[in-house]
Amino acid sequence: MHRNLAKLLLSLIVLLNVTSALAKDDKAFFWQVKSDNAVVYLMGSIHFAKSGFYPLRERIEEAFEHSDALVVELDINHIDSNTYSQLIAQRGTYKDSTTIKDVISEETWLQLRQRLRYLNVSYDTIKNYKPGILVLTLTSIQIMQMGFAPQLGIDAYFLAKASQADKQKKIIELETLEQQINLFLNIPDGELLLKESLYSLDESELLMADMVRFWKQGDEAEMNKLLFEDALTKYPAFSAIYESLFYDRNSRMVEKIDGMLQQKGRYFVVVGSGHLIGEKGIVSALKEKGYEVSRK
Repeated sequence: MHRNLAKLLLSLIVLLNVTSALAKDDKAFFWQVKSDNAVVYLMGSIHFAKSGFYPLRERIEEAFEHSDALVVELDINHIDSNTYSQLIAQRGTYKDSTTIKDVISEETWLQLRQRLRYLNVSYDTIKNYKPGILVLTLTSIQIMQMGFAPQLGIDAYFLAKASQADKQKKIIELETLEQQINLFLNIPDGELLLKESLYSLDESELLMADMVRFWKQGDEAEMNKLLFEDALTKYPAFSAIYESLFYDRNSRMVEKIDGMLQQKGRYFVVVGSGHLIGEKGIVSALKEKGYEVSRK
């Protein structure tokens, strides 16, 4: 089993789990980037969480309060459910008599059947899904059955604060809904993505434990080793999946953040923590561009 890739795939949906300890006591992943004109705060996100997780550390909350705009991967509060359903129906499903069983190996099919029984999901409801969309669906179901909710994630938390009458901050999206769906539709090896994701769901609580600890400690080196270094060293064939899920997106995000740093203002950027860390992460790229970057 390729356990490191399994952790990476699971982390893309939820990045990490949380305990009942308040996040105000956590170091977390948080940076400040300064130019002559602007300040950009970079916050590593948790996309699913539980109640009792807020407030975050005081320095983080204050940075948000003093920012002019909130920048997120996607404004989940303004996703039209009909548009999403139409995109999935048009591009995320097989249109002929093909089913997911027809395009995966016997080994992966057996894993899928076991996972569907565990989650109490009918095969008929997902049989026409393409591998990437199936990964998104099953991972989200499992995480929510563990008691975690997307409406309690860090991005959702700040989006709610930004829309309050006394805040009314500008909201900027780094990606579009279609781009995020395409990410999983155009994955280089859908069979590998599904197989490793099913393995990761088998070990979901165990796989999350290390990520929880490293996020709470703000341990960038160990998180990077866990998610990236070990897997690519042992399994270089996975590099194409990494390029698609992280590195290509990092480059596009850096380009947009660079544009913000050329303007006046304060921007509070919330993205998945995996996008921020490592040699190909957003923090490293902004340092290479000559910006003053400091861990907060």
